[in-house]
Amino acid sequence: MKVRHSPDGFPAWTETMDKWGQHMINGCFTVAEMAAIGLGLNRSTFTKKMERGPHLLAPTGSDLTRYKKGTVFAGFHYGTNLLISDFNLLTIHGKSRFPGLFAWLRTGERINVSVPEGHLLLQSGKQFEILTGGYVTCGYHEVIYTDLVEKAKDKAIQEGRIPWRVSSTLFSHIRGDVMLEPIGKFATPEAKKQYKPILAHDHMMEELKDIKLAA
Repeated sequence: MKVRHSPDGFPAWTETMDKWGQHMINGCFTVAEMAAIGLGLNRSTFTKKMERGPHLLAPTGSDLTRYKKGTVFAGFHYGTNLLISDFNLLTIHGKSRFPGLFAWLRTGERINVSVPEGHLLLQSGKQFEILTGGYVTCGYHEVIYTDLVEKAKDKAIQEGRIPWRVSSTLFSHIRGDVMLEPIGKFATPEAKKQYKPILAHDHMMEELKDIKLAA
Protein backbone atom coordinates (compact mmCIF):
# COMPACT_ATOMS: atom_id res chain seq x y z
CA MET A 1 0.00 0.00 0.00
CA LYS A 2 1.30 3.45 -0.94
CA VAL A 3 0.11 6.92 0.01
CA ARG A 4 -0.24 9.10 -3.07
CA HIS A 5 -0.70 12.53 -1.47
CA SER A 6 1.10 14.00 1.55
CA PRO A 7 -0.28 17.12 3.30
CA ASP A 8 2.04 20.06 3.85
CA GLY A 9 3.62 20.31 7.29
CA PHE A 10 3.80 16.55 7.91
CA PRO A 11 7.20 15.39 6.63
CA ALA A 12 6.78 11.82 7.97
CA TRP A 13 3.22 11.46 6.64
CA THR A 14 3.94 9.01 3.82
CA GLU A 15 6.23 6.79 5.88
CA THR A 16 3.81 6.74 8.82
CA MET A 17 0.71 6.04 6.75
CA ASP A 18 2.41 3.34 4.66
CA LYS A 19 3.56 1.59 7.82
CA TRP A 20 0.16 1.83 9.54
CA GLY A 21 -1.69 0.77 6.41
CA GLN A 22 0.53 -2.28 6.08
CA HIS A 23 -0.15 -3.25 9.69
CA MET A 24 -3.89 -2.93 9.05
CA ILE A 25 -3.90 -4.99 5.86
CA ASN A 26 -1.71 -7.61 7.55
CA GLY A 27 -4.37 -7.86 10.24
CA CYS A 28 -7.06 -8.45 7.62
CA PHE A 29 -4.99 -11.16 5.92
CA THR A 30 -4.36 -12.86 9.26
CA VAL A 31 -8.03 -12.84 10.24
CA ALA A 32 -9.08 -14.00 6.75
CA GLU A 33 -6.74 -16.97 7.09
CA MET A 34 -7.98 -17.75 10.59
CA ALA A 35 -11.59 -17.50 9.40
CA ALA A 36 -10.93 -19.94 6.58
CA ILE A 37 -9.47 -22.46 9.02
CA GLY A 38 -12.38 -21.96 11.42
CA LEU A 39 -14.88 -22.49 8.61
CA GLY A 40 -13.24 -25.74 7.56
CA LEU A 41 -11.77 -24.33 4.34
CA ASN A 42 -8.22 -24.26 3.03
CA ARG A 43 -6.34 -21.62 5.01
CA SER A 44 -5.55 -19.61 1.85
CA THR A 45 -9.12 -19.68 0.50
CA PHE A 46 -9.71 -15.98 1.15
CA THR A 47 -6.17 -14.63 1.18
CA LYS A 48 -5.42 -15.86 -2.35
CA LYS A 49 -8.43 -13.90 -3.54
CA MET A 50 -7.26 -10.82 -1.60
CA GLU A 51 -3.84 -10.63 -3.25
CA ARG A 52 -3.50 -7.39 -5.27
CA GLY A 53 -6.99 -6.36 -4.23
CA PRO A 54 -8.03 -2.66 -4.17
CA HIS A 55 -7.55 -2.31 -0.42
CA LEU A 56 -8.27 1.19 0.88
CA LEU A 57 -6.89 2.92 3.97
CA ALA A 58 -9.41 5.66 4.69
CA PRO A 59 -8.66 7.76 7.80
CA THR A 60 -11.18 10.50 8.57
CA GLY A 61 -11.08 13.51 10.86
CA SER A 62 -13.99 15.52 12.31
CA ASP A 63 -13.63 18.81 14.21
CA LEU A 64 -16.14 18.23 17.02
CA THR A 65 -16.50 21.97 17.67
CA ARG A 66 -18.27 22.30 14.32
CA TYR A 67 -20.99 19.74 14.96
CA LYS A 68 -23.85 19.10 17.35
CA LYS A 69 -25.28 16.03 19.03
CA GLY A 70 -27.05 13.69 16.66
CA THR A 71 -24.71 14.31 13.73
CA VAL A 72 -23.88 11.13 11.82
CA PHE A 73 -20.19 11.22 10.90
CA ALA A 74 -20.04 7.86 9.17
CA GLY A 75 -23.15 5.99 8.16
CA PHE A 76 -24.39 4.01 5.19
CA HIS A 77 -27.93 4.97 4.24
CA TYR A 78 -30.42 4.65 1.43
CA GLY A 79 -33.36 6.99 1.95
CA THR A 80 -33.79 7.87 5.61
CA ASN A 81 -33.24 4.87 7.86
CA LEU A 82 -32.30 1.90 5.68
CA LEU A 83 -28.75 0.89 6.52
CA ILE A 84 -26.46 -0.93 4.14
CA SER A 85 -23.22 -2.68 4.91
CA ASP A 86 -19.64 -2.33 3.74
CA PHE A 87 -19.40 -4.12 0.39
CA ASN A 88 -15.78 -5.26 0.79
CA LEU A 89 -14.42 -8.42 2.44
CA LEU A 90 -13.24 -7.28 5.87
CA THR A 91 -13.27 -3.82 7.46
CA ILE A 92 -10.73 -3.11 10.18
CA HIS A 93 -10.98 -0.18 12.61
CA GLY A 94 -8.30 1.35 14.79
CA LYS A 95 -9.29 2.84 18.15
CA SER A 96 -10.49 6.44 17.96
CA ARG A 97 -9.69 9.00 20.65
CA PHE A 98 -13.41 9.72 20.97
CA PRO A 99 -16.47 7.42 21.36
CA GLY A 100 -19.44 7.28 18.99
CA LEU A 101 -18.98 3.98 17.12
CA PHE A 102 -22.03 1.72 16.95
CA ALA A 103 -22.50 -1.70 15.38
CA TRP A 104 -25.40 -4.07 14.79
CA LEU A 105 -25.41 -7.66 16.00
CA ARG A 106 -26.83 -10.48 13.91
CA THR A 107 -29.95 -10.29 16.08
CA GLY A 108 -30.54 -6.72 14.94
CA GLU A 109 -29.47 -5.24 18.28
CA ARG A 110 -27.52 -1.98 17.99
CA ILE A 111 -24.64 -1.70 20.45
CA ASN A 112 -22.10 0.92 21.49
CA VAL A 113 -18.62 -0.31 20.52
CA SER A 114 -15.58 0.34 22.71
CA VAL A 115 -12.26 -0.82 21.27
CA PRO A 116 -9.70 -1.62 24.02
CA GLU A 117 -6.29 0.01 23.91
CA GLY A 118 -3.90 -1.89 21.66
CA HIS A 119 -6.71 -3.69 19.83
CA LEU A 120 -8.35 -3.48 16.41
CA LEU A 121 -11.97 -4.15 15.47
CA LEU A 122 -12.90 -6.18 12.39
CA GLN A 123 -16.24 -6.59 10.65
CA SER A 124 -17.26 -8.75 7.74
CA GLY A 125 -18.43 -7.12 4.52
CA LYS A 126 -20.76 -8.12 1.70
CA GLN A 127 -18.01 -9.99 -0.18
CA PHE A 128 -17.53 -12.26 2.83
CA GLU A 129 -21.27 -12.87 3.00
CA ILE A 130 -21.44 -13.82 -0.68
CA LEU A 131 -18.48 -16.21 -0.49
CA THR A 132 -19.98 -17.99 2.52
CA GLY A 133 -23.49 -18.07 1.04
CA GLY A 134 -24.86 -16.01 3.91
CA TYR A 135 -23.36 -18.20 6.65
CA VAL A 136 -21.35 -15.13 7.72
CA THR A 137 -23.45 -12.01 7.30
CA CYS A 138 -22.09 -8.55 6.57
CA GLY A 139 -21.70 -6.13 9.45
CA TYR A 140 -23.30 -2.73 9.90
CA HIS A 141 -21.78 0.26 11.66
CA GLU A 142 -22.01 4.02 11.97
CA VAL A 143 -20.43 6.86 13.96
CA ILE A 144 -22.67 9.38 15.74
CA TYR A 145 -22.08 12.49 17.85
CA THR A 146 -23.59 11.33 21.16
CA ASP A 147 -23.70 12.65 24.74
CA LEU A 148 -20.53 10.65 25.44
CA VAL A 149 -18.81 12.35 22.51
CA GLU A 150 -19.91 15.76 23.86
CA LYS A 151 -18.46 15.00 27.30
CA ALA A 152 -15.20 13.71 25.81
CA LYS A 153 -14.92 16.80 23.61
CA ASP A 154 -15.45 19.17 26.56
CA LYS A 155 -12.85 17.30 28.59
CA ALA A 156 -10.34 17.46 25.72
CA ILE A 157 -10.80 21.22 25.43
CA GLN A 158 -10.38 21.67 29.19
CA GLU A 159 -7.15 19.67 29.08
CA GLY A 160 -5.81 21.60 26.10
CA ARG A 161 -6.13 18.73 23.64
CA ILE A 162 -7.35 19.07 20.06
CA PRO A 163 -11.08 18.14 19.89
CA TRP A 164 -10.87 16.25 16.63
CA ARG A 165 -12.33 12.77 16.26
CA VAL A 166 -9.87 10.85 14.09
CA SER A 167 -10.92 7.46 12.76
CA SER A 168 -8.52 5.03 11.12
CA THR A 169 -10.29 2.45 8.99
CA LEU A 170 -9.09 0.11 6.26
CA PHE A 171 -11.30 -1.73 3.79
CA SER A 172 -9.79 -4.97 2.48
CA HIS A 173 -11.13 -6.29 -0.82
CA ILE A 174 -11.25 -9.33 -3.04
CA ARG A 175 -9.25 -8.84 -6.26
CA GLY A 176 -11.39 -7.45 -9.08
CA ASP A 177 -11.04 -10.42 -11.45
CA VAL A 178 -12.28 -12.93 -8.86
CA MET A 179 -15.82 -14.27 -9.27
CA LEU A 180 -17.92 -13.63 -6.17
CA GLU A 181 -20.18 -16.59 -5.47
CA PRO A 182 -20.75 -19.12 -2.68
CA ILE A 183 -17.74 -21.43 -2.42
CA GLY A 184 -17.10 -24.97 -1.20
CA LYS A 185 -19.59 -26.34 1.28
CA PHE A 186 -21.43 -23.00 1.23
CA ALA A 187 -22.41 -23.41 -2.43
CA THR A 188 -25.80 -24.91 -1.63
CA PRO A 189 -28.68 -24.66 -4.13
CA GLU A 190 -30.36 -22.09 -1.88
CA ALA A 191 -27.20 -19.99 -1.55
CA LYS A 192 -26.45 -20.08 -5.27
CA LYS A 193 -30.00 -18.97 -5.98
CA GLN A 194 -29.67 -16.02 -3.60
CA TYR A 195 -26.12 -14.99 -4.54
CA LYS A 196 -25.65 -14.88 -8.30
CA PRO A 197 -22.05 -14.97 -9.64
CA ILE A 198 -20.54 -11.54 -10.23
CA LEU A 199 -16.98 -10.31 -10.68
CA ALA A 200 -15.66 -8.50 -7.63
CA HIS A 201 -14.93 -5.43 -9.76
CA ASP A 202 -18.46 -5.33 -11.15
CA HIS A 203 -19.90 -5.81 -7.68
CA MET A 204 -17.79 -2.92 -6.38
CA MET A 205 -18.91 -0.60 -9.18
CA GLU A 206 -22.57 -1.46 -8.61
CA GLU A 207 -22.23 -0.67 -4.92
CA LEU A 208 -20.37 2.60 -5.58
CA LYS A 209 -23.10 3.68 -7.97
CA ASP A 210 -25.76 2.89 -5.36
CA ILE A 211 -24.08 5.17 -2.79
CA LYS A 212 -23.43 7.89 -5.40
CA LEU A 213 -19.63 7.48 -5.41
CA ALA A 214 -19.43 6.41 -9.06
CA ALA A 215 -21.14 7.59 -12.22
